[in-house]
This record gives sequence, structure tokens and C-alpha cells, in this order.
Amino acid sequence: MSKVDLLPETLALALRDTAREDLSIARLVEGHANALQLARSYGKAAFKCKIEAEAANGTILGVWGADVPSTPVSATGGGRLSGAKRFASGLGVVDLAFVTAGAGSEQQLFVIDASQSQRHDHGSWHMVGMQASQSGTFLCEGLDGEPLGSAGDYTREPHFAGGTWRIAAVSLGGIVGLLDRCSAVLRERGQFAAEGHLYRLTPVTLRAVLAWPAVLRAARIAEGAAGAGSPDRAATISIGTRLLTEELGQDTISAAERSVGLAMFADDNATGRYARDLACYLRQAARDAFMLGAGRAMLGQPNGLAGWLDDPF
Repeated sequence: MSKVDLLPETLALALRDTAREDLSIARLVEGHANALQLARSYGKAAFKCKIEAEAANGTILGVWGADVPSTPVSATGGGRLSGAKRFASGLGVVDLAFVTAGAGSEQQLFVIDASQSQRHDHGSWHMVGMQASQSGTFLCEGLDGEPLGSAGDYTREPHFAGGTWRIAAVSLGGIVGLLDRCSAVLRERGQFAAEGHLYRLTPVTLRAVLAWPAVLRAARIAEGAAGAGSPDRAATISIGTRLLTEELGQDTISAAERSVGLAMFADDNATGRYARDLACYLRQAARDAFMLGAGRAMLGQPNGLAGWLDDPF
């Protein structure tokens, strides 16, 4: 992950193909890419050089934004942190984590040493999926953080919701991976040509193929001149691809379960385990808020929907 310095389309492809093999690794690669984007966007020159050099030498980065509700992370004026982060992926893998302190649009990013194992609580991850992501709770209490950017930068577009095209790329890779595994099971059983299976799997397969250009377009817009010129529009397009792939992922899991059958629910079934990873990954934050915002933006324009179909620049 030291070479995540790619054109957005190339990064999207790398995320998709990594997820096709292993969703837990893809989650960590996406977090590393997100952290590099934040460092490049909001860090001062010396900080950017330091992070780039450390990443080139193999340092793994992550972004942990979800607070433990009872102990949200806060910071003193000197950068001393308190509280804890939950759903922190890569415990024991991530070397430097970018964490948020505060709430709402004025959150402040801090960079912390994430390697102290006594701060890791793997036992708090009780999910049926993404077990290999090394996720859990990270205790920030008493830790000194280095501020990154200014308060509010973390939620600034087009690199906040606008970055959800990366999640869409991982999700689509998971969808492709599940369809590949499902097809392999049916071929091994000699059932691939059965019309019932083809009727179930072909619609989601077609949607997956046609979703890929949408992910690439969202990546190109968010990370290019169009994103800088119209950041909220870029964020809406990225959100759209995330919602598109989430819905498609749910439909793909349902189709795969009906075709593979009861065997998929066994603890040791590889296809079932991969489907559970995908179901867990698809549960990203703020889905309903993003759906409402996208609907208002796209349907609320007096000149109609057609303007969203073309690239702005």
C-alpha cells in the first residue's frame, strides 16, 4: 500500500480488484488511500512530505471517524485526546491513524500513533462479517495527536462524501467477487445452465457491468477540475454511486442465496462467508441522509434531471 499514488480511475480499479479477492484487505487499502488524500489536501508542505515518505517506506495509514457513543473523542487545545473510536479497522496493522475530534461540521483531524497494542480492543467487534479486517475499538485516552488542517476540513467537499466513490469501487468489487464464487459453485454442481439460476443471476450481473462506468465517472469528477469547481455536485454524484452499489449488493446477496441454497449459510462455506463480508461492508454510515440529499439535489432543479447526465467540464 505504499504506492497508492494513482489516477482516480486506476485507484478505482485497484480497489475493485482487491475487493474481488478479499474485502477486508480492500477496506484497509481504501482507508490508506483516504488518509493520503486528506494529507495531500489539508496538510502543510512539511507534513505532506513526511507522510509521503513514511507511506513510501511501508507505513500503513487509516482513517477512524466513528466514536464510541458513550466516550466520543475530544481534544484539548494542545492536542491531548480523550475518548475512543469504534469500528476501527486495521488494529495491529495500521501504523498511523487519522482520527476526528469534536462533532458536526467543525471536526478536527488528528494524526496519532496507532501501533500501541494496549489501546486495541479486538473483542468489541461482534459482527458476523469482515472478521479478517482486524476491526475493533481504539482507546485514545491521554494520547497526543498532531493536528491536520483546520477544524471543518474533514467534512469539506469534494473529499468527504465526494470520496465515497472509493467505497462504491470496493462494493462493486465485492459484488463481482460474489457472482464469481456463486457461478463457480453452480458449475461444480453441474447446475450452471439451469434457467432458474440464470434468471436470478443475470439481472444483477448486467447491473454490475453497467455500474462500473458510473464508478469511474464519479472518481474522475470528484478528483478532477470538476470536483474543485463544483464540489457539492461531485459529492452528490459519488453518493449516487455508493447508493447504487449498496442496493445492487443487497440484491446480489439475495440472488446468490437463492441459487447456492442452504449450503451458503454454513459457518465454513466460503461463498457464504464472502457474502457475509459483503453484507457487513455495505452497511456504511448515513445512508438515509445521503439518499435524501441526493434526491433533493437531482430532482429539485427547475431545469430538470438532464444536467446530471453530463460531465460538468
